[in-house]
Amino acid sequence: MPHDKRPSNKPVLAEASGNTFLIFDYLDKEEHNFDENIIRYYHRLYGFEKIDSCLVLTKAKEQFDSAQVGNPDSTLFMRMYVYEPGDGFCGNGARVVAKYCFSHYNNIWSRFFIVLDGQLHELLQRGNEYSVEMGKSVYEDLTGDFVKKGALDTNGKLILDGITWYYVNTSEPHLVTFDEIDDKKLINIGDSLNQDMDQFRIGINLNRVSILGKSAINALTFERGINRLTKACGSGSTSCVALAKRLRLIDDAKKVVVKVRGGYVVVTNEENKIYLSGPCWVDGIDSIEIHPESKI
Repeated sequence: MPHDKRPSNKPVLAEASGNTFLIFDYLDKEEHNFDENIIRYYHRLYGFEKIDSCLVLTKAKEQFDSAQVGNPDSTLFMRMYVYEPGDGFCGNGARVVAKYCFSHYNNIWSRFFIVLDGQLHELLQRGNEYSVEMGKSVYEDLTGDFVKKGALDTNGKLILDGITWYYVNTSEPHLVTFDEIDDKKLINIGDSLNQDMDQFRIGINLNRVSILGKSAINALTFERGINRLTKACGSGSTSCVALAKRLRLIDDAKKVVVKVRGGYVVVTNEENKIYLSGPCWVDGIDSIEIHPESKI
């Protein structure tokens, strides 16, 4: 694409708990029917170090019956593409998408779902709070889709250089440790593991967790694809909470607060469904400019 030609489809800047996103609205199109060059153009323009992910929204081809979603005619099913590095799911990104959709499309649709691998992730608005259903956490990778078969022991653990990592997948694959390691070592391990595409086919997210109380933890994530520490990670925070409960390091509380570098997120359990919530900001909806220097 020529550098002197500005493409259309200008994105919307958004932030959730320190994660910064560009939202591209292609909801008038079907899956994969968008120009990836436009996404990459704006990603470069805003700056790769400023933007954690580009979120591209299209309509999903799949349809679901009324037993699952109520009235399908008033429900929007979306595919959410996460660029770069490619297709995936982003919990904090889904929260800003929730705010965007309820603000712009609530006169057309009353319910919004992100479709991922045939699974539904409902987006919710409760007053001024926006949340996303995260799905169940899985503690093993039997098919070897994300971790090479045999790399994990029977308890879903991987021990490297004396550090114990637990595998958790909450719509994204993660390794979680409760061992005390500094930021530099976390980065070095993350860089090393994400270069090992034989053992980790699509890369792997790493999370360092410390327990703050009976229903509070601190989590820091090294994110695959962008290969750096991030200010927050929604799927990582949810995975860390699920694992901490599983290992009985925190109470099986309905609500757990996760402190992250960009602020905090909240993971709640409601009728055996897990939701992620927390503060978020979307340009054109909120009046306060959190990152005016990122505007173009």
